[in-house]
Amino acid sequence: MKTLVINLERETARLAHMRRVFGEQGLDFEVVKAVDARLLSPEQLKAGRTGKPRFYELGAGEIACFLSHRKCWEIAAQSEDAYTIVCEDDIFLGENAAAIFGDDGWIPEGAGVVRLEACKPKTLIGKAAVSTVAGRKVHPLRVARAGSGAYIISRACAATLLAKATVFCDPLDQFLYSSDEPSVDLLVKYQLVPAPTIQEVFLRKKKALGSSLLEERYSLQPVKKPKSIGRKILRKIGHVGSKAAGFSANLWVRLTTENAWVRVAFK
Repeated sequence: MKTLVINLERETARLAHMRRVFGEQGLDFEVVKAVDARLLSPEQLKAGRTGKPRFYELGAGEIACFLSHRKCWEIAAQSEDAYTIVCEDDIFLGENAAAIFGDDGWIPEGAGVVRLEACKPKTLIGKAAVSTVAGRKVHPLRVARAGSGAYIISRACAATLLAKATVFCDPLDQFLYSSDEPSVDLLVKYQLVPAPTIQEVFLRKKKALGSSLLEERYSLQPVKKPKSIGRKILRKIGHVGSKAAGFSANLWVRLTTENAWVRVAFK
């Protein structure tokens, strides 16, 4: 099972980081040259802004990220291996990750995507695990709100996504794990719990590697305006109410369905 690592040619520190964390576990990978947001053509920008976005109009960095993953899908779709691992260049590996990266015998039959990543936002998974590997459980994945830093993709799934993603308008992680598109939503997806990888942004407060993509995302958010004390109090009350409502909704899902919202841990 081949591992692909997406790396922008000028990001030498990130590549050195990946060589270090993979080398510590005796793992190899193949570098896939990332699409450079600075060099996107008008046609590529248009391809990433076709349709009605559910979140925001994608910036150049977000489009380049999506196109970089498409390059990996092209390799996976033509590979002799049934499965290919795709990683971004800011991940860390957990305990005994080599047992997961080095063998595909544990992957459930018919799996299209297996998410290998932990992140802060909660993930909706099936409560019953379908298999285990290296002390981790493999759960059906229903919805993930963020995180495309590391995943396994099947050869057939890669071909399907290539055909579907000639144009797009949402971030890659939402396209993969929270899509409204039937052909994507029907893909069989799984989540490893606890996860063997995590991106730096979710692991530590001080970012040694940094993220230009994250900076771009923040720039797309509405500018916060100063609020009066009264408005701040009302906002605080609303926040508390929202958390309570979210807790109730999560509890209802857990008690009445076969699924559960969980915060996937990194180990």
